[in-house]
Amino acid sequence: MRFWKVALPLVSLALLLPGSSDGRIWWSGRPQTNSYEVEIIVDGSARPEYYHGGHTYIEGRRGDRYVIRVHNRTWRRVEAVISVDGRDVIDGKSSSLSKRGYVIPAYSYVDVDGFRLSMHDVAAFRFTDVPDSYAARMGTPWKVGIIGVAVFPERVRRPRPRPRPPLISGRRSKSAPGDWDSSVSAGSAEAAPRSRNLGTEFGERRASYVSETRFVRQNWSSPAARLSLRYDDREGLCNLGVGAFCYHPHPPWPPPYEPDPPPNEFAEPPPGWDHFAPWY
Repeated sequence: MRFWKVALPLVSLALLLPGSSDGRIWWSGRPQTNSYEVEIIVDGSARPEYYHGGHTYIEGRRGDRYVIRVHNRTWRRVEAVISVDGRDVIDGKSSSLSKRGYVIPAYSYVDVDGFRLSMHDVAAFRFTDVPDSYAARMGTPWKVGIIGVAVFPERVRRPRPRPRPPLISGRRSKSAPGDWDSSVSAGSAEAAPRSRNLGTEFGERRASYVSETRFVRQNWSSPAARLSLRYDDREGLCNLGVGAFCYHPHPPWPPPYEPDPPPNEFAEPPPGWDHFAPWY
């Protein structure tokens, strides 16, 4: 049995597959399942999401500070391992499933607002140009543009079911399930993204207090969900094919409709009409 030290009593984090340092190979391309969800919060509001080509995108704007909000809508605690631009948000190194994470209580969520500097503060997440991003400054600029979360449910001991009486036919009932629930769902692989315009800055120091708690994963290497969001600026999203961010100039308005004037037709005088009579 292995116990984890995790930051923040309500959050836990876990990332890549064992033996791989590339945070992009295992993300599902979805920001949510029925049980878990990841959102990007800017100025207190979730950024709108756009689905294209099997991935979900949000627009980032240079200088904006953002927060990663991870929801847990299940009955037990989970550990959430978070990657930003391929870097683990707790130790700043290449993301991995073996890293510590944030523990999220049942039916709750946690806000992760920066790369952790200590138990008391973080370096804020801010959108910035790729050369100024934390990933680029640490030597991995090709990994920018993806925020990923791997969710590991907590191992919970279940009571053994009561023994069943033998069937009338004499056959014995099927064996009872084991003490540990080990069902998990796998995520799908994805290809590396195209070149990006936007990355995440290792921003200013901000107060962010956390504490440690004991947590045992239900499954050591297979998360129950693998969530992700991609981001870029408006131009970059248009280049990726997200049509909502492409400018389509409107054609000039047509001139207003003006019907041709009616012909100069007048009433025809009746027979015998004396047109020389004076007009009164």
